[in-house]
Amino acid sequence: MPTLDVRISSMYPAGGQGGIRAYASATIDGCLAIRGIKVVEGGRDGLFVSMPSRKTQDGYKEVCFPVTAEFREQLYHGILDAYQQAITQAQALPAREAPAQEALPSGQQMGGM
Repeated sequence: MPTLDVRISSMYPAGGQGGIRAYASATIDGCLAIRGIKVVEGGRDGLFVSMPSRKTQDGYKEVCFPVTAEFREQLYHGILDAYQQAITQAQALPAREAPAQEALPSGQQMGGM
């Protein structure tokens, strides 16, 4: 399986920015970078990953996406794990040092899931 470097670039509290909780970027095998990945809070299923997309006449089309189910699972797990780690890091900061809505780097190496 390819190695992933996932970074959470921005985080938003619940209730702000619609359902978007964070933006992420992923680098695959040090060769391909994907920016503009969203971590979104959805109704009954909780958090999910939304790949970069563009608006068309028929709705939205993903600009890039995982081709195989195995890599989709690895990528989405890596992004959601990095998001949970960023939340944990943000909660560990003392209240006076916690950034309001700034980027929180996670820079977690994900590989071989």
